Amino acid sequence: MRFRRNHDPAAELELRLRAAPPLYLRGGRSDFHMFHRIYLRDEYRLNSVGDGRLSCVIDLGGNVGLFSARVAPCAERVIVCEPVPENFSQLQRNTQGFSNVVALNAAVAAESGTLRIFLPRTTKRSGSSSAHLQAGHSPEEFHDARALSFDELLQEQKISRCDLLKLDVEGSEYEIFHSMSDSAWECIQRIHGEYHDVHPEDPRTRWENCEQLIRGKGFHVHSLPHRHKVNHGMFFAERVDLKI
Repeated sequence: MRFRRNHDPAAELELRLRAAPPLYLRGGRSDFHMFHRIYLRDEYRLNSVGDGRLSCVIDLGGNVGLFSARVAPCAERVIVCEPVPENFSQLQRNTQGFSNVVALNAAVAAESGTLRIFLPRTTKRSGSSSAHLQAGHSPEEFHDARALSFDELLQEQKISRCDLLKLDVEGSEYEIFHSMSDSAWECIQRIHGEYHDVHPEDPRTRWENCEQLIRGKGFHVHSLPHRHKVNHGMFFAERVDLKI
């Protein structure tokens, strides 16, 4: 807990786990908070996926690689995308002990090209960089990242089945969902992710409408709205005809 209160960006905690490579958590950033969410609270419900080995996991919004590091031991392959260079460098450190993790310094968006990612005003919110400029971001601080569509990601990585798609892309989830082809939807078995409140004037970014889209693609969807934030929360989708 002392480390959690350490705001020195130069501080780092090497965290040794039983039967897994070590993790490296930076001080003055959101790394420890993300570790708490992913490992201690199991916020993405990896425990609910079951004991069966996953063929392929796609991690969009990989941040510093904690989700990928946690899921790697039970997956044949993990494809993780993170567009922010500083986070990506830490992601590489945290996943270097797993030969089955492929890390891409890129964003997934509606189409290929370049995507401007706005950085948070404070490093303590290092996990909240977004393509959508909001109150917590600086319009002067950004990174122009390589972007590819979800369909292009599947083609580039030769993915025909995704047992679990994890998303925490700070508002880009809507454009990703609306741009995916039917064949891309059909290869996905489960989606665990977070939805965010961006562009309230656009009905496509209202979660109740996006949830209906996902249901229409053949999924059961369970949503957990945030207690204090509008149009923000977690969701868990599983294909109706899921075959293990």
